Amino acid sequence: MSNFKHYIDGIKNGESFFNEEFKLNVILNTLCVVHAVYAILFFVFDMRYLGFYAVVTAGFYQLVRLLIPKKAYRTIILSCIIEVWIFAALPEIELGRECNFSFLLIATIGAIFYFALSWGIYENKELVSFLFSLAAMLEYGALYVYDLIHPLGLFEKSVKPYMQITFTGYNYAVAFIATIGFLMLLHWDMAHRESSLSNKNVELNAEATRDPLTGLYNRRYMDQRIEEKAALMAGEGRIFGIIICDIDNFKKVNDSFGHESGDDVLVNCARVLMSSLRDNDVVCRWGGEEFLIAVDGNKKVTTEVAERIRNMIEDMVVVSHGYTIKITMTFGVCESTPGFSAEKLIEIADERLYKGKQNGKNQVVTE
Repeated sequence: MSNFKHYIDGIKNGESFFNEEFKLNVILNTLCVVHAVYAILFFVFDMRYLGFYAVVTAGFYQLVRLLIPKKAYRTIILSCIIEVWIFAALPEIELGRECNFSFLLIATIGAIFYFALSWGIYENKELVSFLFSLAAMLEYGALYVYDLIHPLGLFEKSVKPYMQITFTGYNYAVAFIATIGFLMLLHWDMAHRESSLSNKNVELNAEATRDPLTGLYNRRYMDQRIEEKAALMAGEGRIFGIIICDIDNFKKVNDSFGHESGDDVLVNCARVLMSSLRDNDVVCRWGGEEFLIAVDGNKKVTTEVAERIRNMIEDMVVVSHGYTIKITMTFGVCESTPGFSAEKLIEIADERLYKGKQNGKNQVVTE
């Protein structure tokens, strides 16, 4: 039951979706069933001419389905709307206004707006919607005038009250359900597009802020975050730390094991970095084999974070393409200082990283 509810919620939110081909098949099959019921009612009430016509129209919708694989959507939709307009007119002309077949014209307006606004098969959606709706209402008005002149129909047949009630009820139900159905489809399509657009925006944002290899944030994003932390420090006195770390002898890894293995080393280092940080800490791939981390806390906290990562990297074993690779990293640490720009802080951390490289690597340098 919960799975069914989840599926229904997915449809409401536009997460679950059926393509145009599926929806057209459902719509055409529904029209076929609706006209088959009309055929039964006509034959039961001894209206054979209309009964045969309803049978033909039911078959027509099955033939139109053959155009779906060819994606002739405009032809299908136009054919169906015109058929409904004709079907609404013939019984109204023959039987009179008491059976209310003109209700069906109202249902086509909802269909027109749905297909024009949602499916993108017309260049000028608003104009197409207006013109088709105007045509439907003009026919409705013409039938109303005709009914005033011939209230009993063209052949002035006597339609029994129970026939009037049956046809009026069925026509009303078909028109009401069709209108609500097309409005729901329009809402569903719009929800799906909104959901798709939101997902696309998330993907584009990820592409703009993430390194494609490691999944870490990129340098541009980190510049923004450090500027934010510097602003908070200037305004609220929040201290933060900068760590720049670099894989030792990474060129040797690429030369000895190949660039694919080098990429595997970078990915594994990124995983260690992400797993070692707290929620408010931020790490990015700064460039090549170099990473930058912004830590909420003073120099002592930042140094502890760097030392923890250094130990984890030293203990890490990377298995790649049949090779077992061990690496180390060197770290430069700097604490935020009033009056120092983000660029200056990064420069200080980078100088300490370089000092660590010169003094034997695999270490954390804080001074």
